Amino acid sequence: MSSVLEDDFLPAEPTGRLGREELREDVPAALRYAAILLVVGLPLGALWALLAPVVHVVALPGAGIGSPAGEADHAFDAVAIHVLLVASFGVIAGAVAWRRRHRRGPVMLIAVVLGSLAGAWVAGRVGALLAWAASPVPVLVDPAALGSAAPAAPVPAVMTSLPPSPGPWWIALIAGLGAALAYVLAAIVDGHEDMSRDDTA
Repeated sequence: MSSVLEDDFLPAEPTGRLGREELREDVPAALRYAAILLVVGLPLGALWALLAPVVHVVALPGAGIGSPAGEADHAFDAVAIHVLLVASFGVIAGAVAWRRRHRRGPVMLIAVVLGSLAGAWVAGRVGALLAWAASPVPVLVDPAALGSAAPAAPVPAVMTSLPPSPGPWWIALIAGLGAALAYVLAAIVDGHEDMSRDDTA
């Protein structure tokens, strides 16, 4: 009876361990995937620059610069869009890496985390370079709308915009965290010691 229980629940020796040779074989594929994630950061940054709202400002003659109502919130909106994009990028990168059954393991996990970090950082830098600002436009402004103690009659002013900012560099860490969580959660759900790795390339 005891031998039956041991056979059913207690394997005689651990199985599914990856050897050094298998880990070395994973390195080229992991480096290629990390490089792909780095390149994906280029269109991701361009997409952010397309979606991020600009902040319009109005320059009154002799009265400084003011923002119309609600425009100041667009700076936060631009950063929020960047956070959502890089977080989605990291989760998708982790899920795609997990689908590569014959390369599942710690090497691919490290590659997807570092590749996501690098791709998200590139996206932020490219987005900052491509972010656009509208050309100055002459307008008539009611000074009261800007909180200025000026005459009640509309006065000539110039409306322009500030290019959006993707936020600080450390937002890229969100992509790496999302990739790691997606990969690790998939391994936990799988439940096998070898992560159901298929050794046939």
